[in-house]
Amino acid sequence: MKLFARPNSFYEALTSVHYFNYILGLRVFEYPRGYPRSVLSLIYLLIIYVIFYRGAFGIAQYFKTIRVFKLDCIIYVVIPNLYFLSPILKMILGWWYSKNIAVCHKKIFKIDKTLRQLRLAVNYDKIYFMTIGFNTSWFIFYILISIMSYLYMVPHIGILQTIHVLFVSIIPLSISYVNCYEFYAFSRLMHIKFKLINHLLRETIKNLSIKETKLNIIELKDYTKLMDFEQQKNILSMKLISDWRQSIYSASNFVLRKQSPVTSQIKMHIPFQIKKKLQNKLRNRFHEDISMTKRENHVHILQVTKQVHLELCKISRIICSAFGVQIIWEIGMDILYTIQTLYTIYNRYIKRQLKSAIDDVLVALIMCIINVFIVSLLSRVCKNAAKEGNKSVELINTTYGYNTDIDTQEEMQQFRIQILHRPVTFYLFGLTMDNHILSMMLSTVTNYMVIIIQESSTLESKSDLKNTHF
Repeated sequence: MKLFARPNSFYEALTSVHYFNYILGLRVFEYPRGYPRSVLSLIYLLIIYVIFYRGAFGIAQYFKTIRVFKLDCIIYVVIPNLYFLSPILKMILGWWYSKNIAVCHKKIFKIDKTLRQLRLAVNYDKIYFMTIGFNTSWFIFYILISIMSYLYMVPHIGILQTIHVLFVSIIPLSISYVNCYEFYAFSRLMHIKFKLINHLLRETIKNLSIKETKLNIIELKDYTKLMDFEQQKNILSMKLISDWRQSIYSASNFVLRKQSPVTSQIKMHIPFQIKKKLQNKLRNRFHEDISMTKRENHVHILQVTKQVHLELCKISRIICSAFGVQIIWEIGMDILYTIQTLYTIYNRYIKRQLKSAIDDVLVALIMCIINVFIVSLLSRVCKNAAKEGNKSVELINTTYGYNTDIDTQEEMQQFRIQILHRPVTFYLFGLTMDNHILSMMLSTVTNYMVIIIQESSTLESKSDLKNTHF
C-alpha cells in the first residue's frame, strides 16, 4: 500500500501497526507471510529473555548491597521484575491470538462488502490518518525520552549500560503501545460500524412508518417487467374490446342518420369507459405489488442489519478475549508503576528531604500521566462503542407497535431479543471497560499508598537503616 493512499479495508488502514507488531513480536521471521519459522522465533524469544533477565538481575544485585526494608524490596525489586517480564508475556500472547485477529479482519471485510451492497459509505481515511498521527507522535516522544535519559545516565553508568537500560525500557513501552493502539482501533471500528447500522435501521424504520409513498424513477424501472406481465394477462380482453368497437362502428353506419347525435356519442364512448376501468384495475394491482415488494425489501434489510449486528458483537467478544490479558496486565502495571513513582517521591523528598536531581522523577511522572491518558482513552472509546451498539434497541422500541406488518414485527422482535440477551459490552476477564476504570485505578493507588506509608512508618528504625540514595 502506498503512503497516504486511500485504504480499501481496515487491515490496510493499520498497515504501519502491523509492521510494528511483526517486528516486536514472534512473527518477525514469517516469510512468506503466514508461514512461521518456529526455530528462529524461539531463538529470538530466548535472546529477548536473556536481555531482560540481565536487567532484572542487575537491579536485584544492587539492592542486595544495601540494607532496606522488605517493603522497599517489594517496590523496587518485584515491580521492575514484573515490568521486564511483561514483554515476554505479551509477545507470547500476541503470537497465540494472531489467528483470532486474522479471523476478525476477515469478518470485517465481509461486513464491509455487505454494507457496500446496501449503499452505505465505508471509509477508513480517519482511522488511517489517525494511525499515522499516533505513530509519529509516539516515535517523537520515544526519541525525546531516549535523549533525556541518555544524557542523564551516561555520566553515571557509562555508554554500554545506558544503551542496555534504554533498550529494556523502550521495548516494553513499544509493545504496550502496539497492543493498546490495536485494541483502540478495533474498538473505534466497532463504534463506526454500529453507527452505520443504526443509521440504516433508522432509515428503514422511517420508511416503514410512511404509509403512502410516491414512485420514483428507479422503482418504475425496477418494476417494468411486472407491468408487462400484467398487460399480457389482459391482452385478450383488450382484443375483445377492439372487436366490439369495430362491430359497433359498422352497425352505426346504417342507423347513424336515424339516431340522435347524443345517443351515438354515448355508444361511441362505452368501450373507452371499459378500457379506463381495466387500466385503473391494472394500476391498482401494480401499486399493490410494489407495496408488497417494498415490505419484503424492508424485511430483508432488517434481516441483514440483524445479522451484521450479531457479527459485530462476535467480533467484539473475540477482540476482548484476544487483547484482554494484555490490557488487564497493562492496567495493573500502570497501577504498580504509579505506586512506585509516588512512593519514591514520598521517600526521597518528603520523608528524607533529600536534595537530589528530579530528572528521573519527572520522567516517571510524565510516564504515569501518559499511562492514565491511554487507559482513559481506551475506556472512553469502549464505552461509546457499547452505547452505540445497544442504541439499536431504543430505535426498535420507538416504532415497534406502530407497524402492522406481521413479518416486520417478527423481525423487530427477534432483533430486540438478540440485543437484550447479548448486549454489547467490552468485558475483559472480569473488568468492564468504561468510565469506572479510572475511579478504580485512583482508589487502588490511594489505598495502597496509605498502607505502604503506614507500614514504612511503623517499620522504620534509624539504627537499621543507612543513609542510602535512591
